[in-house]
Amino acid sequence: MADAGLQKLDRRCPKCGGSLHRRFSFLDKIGLYFPLPHTIYAKHECDECRAHFRSYRCLTDLFLEIGWLSALYMLGKWWPLALAGTLTWMMSWFVAKEAASRGEFDTIGAGIVLGIVWMLALMFGDMKRGAYLESHSVIMFLLMTFLVIAPTLIVLFLDRYTNFNLKELDYD
Repeated sequence: MADAGLQKLDRRCPKCGGSLHRRFSFLDKIGLYFPLPHTIYAKHECDECRAHFRSYRCLTDLFLEIGWLSALYMLGKWWPLALAGTLTWMMSWFVAKEAASRGEFDTIGAGIVLGIVWMLALMFGDMKRGAYLESHSVIMFLLMTFLVIAPTLIVLFLDRYTNFNLKELDYD
């Protein structure tokens, strides 16, 4: 049942109807967390026919940038902890490089990392709040579950429904 619901969030390839997933380059990953004007296009790949597409950057990028920068602000003097999530996501690129569905892995990974960075912000941004969450493990578990699942679903939803000007790329 949950799998069928998540499949509704798959974007379909205009050529073959397969799952079309976002491909994040190394600079894209850095640019989501440290806004860089390195590109105005997002790249996509079909899982079935391996066709490549481009579109303008979508609301997914804006959501991730705002989410990460607000967590960074909440962390205050502990801001280097936010880099742990980003570095984990960048290192996962090397581990999962051979994954069958790179784009789906990248999109889901972006949402999970944002949730983890927000959990770090809640724990370390205010020590009283962090001590409260640490002493109430059930609340912390529920909050962490929500913070991992909610951004992931939002990222998948935004990535599915906010692509602008999707065009096929010709690779010779």
